[in-house]
Amino acid sequence: MERGPFLNDEVRKEFERFVVIILHTDGTDERHLDSSIRNQDLKRERFGTAANPHYAVLDPTGKKVYWEKGGVFGVEELLAGLRTVPSQ
Repeated sequence: MERGPFLNDEVRKEFERFVVIILHTDGTDERHLDSSIRNQDLKRERFGTAANPHYAVLDPTGKKVYWEKGGVFGVEELLAGLRTVPSQ
């Protein structure tokens, strides 16, 4: 989320509707390896993939309302997906 379309003002504005959580799964140094493996397992169990990047929007009950299994998205594609999520 730190690069690409996430730097776009429209995308940032759209993300104001959400609580953004970043789950790091690609740490390779010894200090972060255990948590990365646990996070990969969690992501695989919850979303059926360990692919990076992976984007998911959950409702307040934890139900998936929008998600993409990996891939790099342009601004318009990401905005279109986020705008399918109803406001709470």
